[in-house]
Amino acid sequence: MDNASLQNLLKRLCKVMWEANVTNPITYVTQISYLLFLKMLEEMDTEQADNGNARRQTIFTKVKIGDEAVDFGKLRWSALTSDPDNGRMLETLRTLLPKLALHPALSPAARALFEDSAVVIPDGATLRKAVDTLKGQNLLSEDADVKGDLFEILVNDLGSQKKAAQFRTPRHLIRVIVEMVNPQIGQTVCDSAGGTGGFAIAAYEHILLANSSPEFIREVPAPYGLPVKRGMGDRLKPSQWKFLQSGTIHIFEGDKDIIRMAAMNAVLHGFDQSPIVRRDSIGGGEDKWDEVQFDCILENPPFSGAAQSPKRSLRVEKGEKYVLFLAAAIRSLRPGGRAGIVLPNGILFGDTNAHVEVKKRLLAECDLQAVVTLPKGMFEPYTPNNTCFLIFQKTGRPTKETWFYNVQGDGSSLTKARKFGAQFRNDFPDLLKKWPKRQTADGVAWRVPAEKIIAADYSLALANLGLVEPEKMDHAEPEEILLSVSKKEQEILDIIREMRTALATE
Repeated sequence: MDNASLQNLLKRLCKVMWEANVTNPITYVTQISYLLFLKMLEEMDTEQADNGNARRQTIFTKVKIGDEAVDFGKLRWSALTSDPDNGRMLETLRTLLPKLALHPALSPAARALFEDSAVVIPDGATLRKAVDTLKGQNLLSEDADVKGDLFEILVNDLGSQKKAAQFRTPRHLIRVIVEMVNPQIGQTVCDSAGGTGGFAIAAYEHILLANSSPEFIREVPAPYGLPVKRGMGDRLKPSQWKFLQSGTIHIFEGDKDIIRMAAMNAVLHGFDQSPIVRRDSIGGGEDKWDEVQFDCILENPPFSGAAQSPKRSLRVEKGEKYVLFLAAAIRSLRPGGRAGIVLPNGILFGDTNAHVEVKKRLLAECDLQAVVTLPKGMFEPYTPNNTCFLIFQKTGRPTKETWFYNVQGDGSSLTKARKFGAQFRNDFPDLLKKWPKRQTADGVAWRVPAEKIIAADYSLALANLGLVEPEKMDHAEPEEILLSVSKKEQEILDIIREMRTALATE
């Protein structure tokens, strides 16, 4: 089965849900994820049995959970779907699926997938249509990258949800940031605003590529824009493989529905033994993860909203969520660690107490290596917000100089349609080329002493630093404005007069 066939399979599953009036994207993507994962669980179990794995531990058996003996054998895909009674099949799924979150033989990511789960498929007939759509398909035999890419396409439907702006990051932008931060094998990577796991996937694939022989590197079409290179990690030692799959990646996410998407991506890409934790990274009480520091932090925190009761360890009493996530990143980096964080442009010119305090801390405790401004439309169709990203390293010493780069095109139309092609301006290759030596170019890239940033009241905005001309606003002449106002007032009076006349004749 090729990429197009697998994509068509997912579309047919979506159609089954839509026809049953399960139309909320987060809901139907979650329901489809459950079914896909259950089918793959049996495929993995069968594959291990066929390979004679004496150490295999099937999950499809009776397991004691608390005081209850739970028979997960009824959830085996072949057993579940062979039940001729549609209603009973649905009831079995509804009863046993949530209990998989407590199954001791499942990986952390798999348990996260089923935590607080609920089957909302409305009836047995709909479930039968869905399982019949998967009949005869062997998902495990498909290339893991292909399955992962297609799941990303399925998750793309979440973009129609308004809150998707907090987790949906363009994948080609993620790859640029990961390349600039450059996580290495043996290092720990954290995304404390994990979303569906985009940064985690890119970091994992970046490390694999860096540890692959040339003959095992291939270029594949990505579902979001330009082709990407992927490697097999054949140069990794067994101990390195184990750490990459279980100790490298850390994902924190507060939304129970979205963390399931991250868990599914972890399973499909091969790092499902990694910690995938549902938690609030910036608000509420402290937990054990607030004391852990990481080598790399890669994230795109929420663009809007203020946190309720920020964690004390952030040393910020109140502020926008993205400001608190920046404070959390500074706190959570190990000495020598590096971060790449997408932020709204408010971080550049924001002058609230929280903005200024965190930027002071950033320049005093870290080397703010790069400020990259992104073009308007970068996050279409999810949000029109102007955005940027920061790259910094925790050195314990003040920043001396910061490199600024102004991206004006990302290889796409920068519209809601988001068409990619060679006809569109793409500054990312030039950004990556100039990054290692912090090269400058008129109107594009600059080196700015930290003293200049401090003198500008910690503003990182290009115009405030004198790097570009302030945007000019064209205003109408006063006479034109007065004439327009007068005209509108007359129109309102005419409408009121017509309404009074109509009421008088009734």
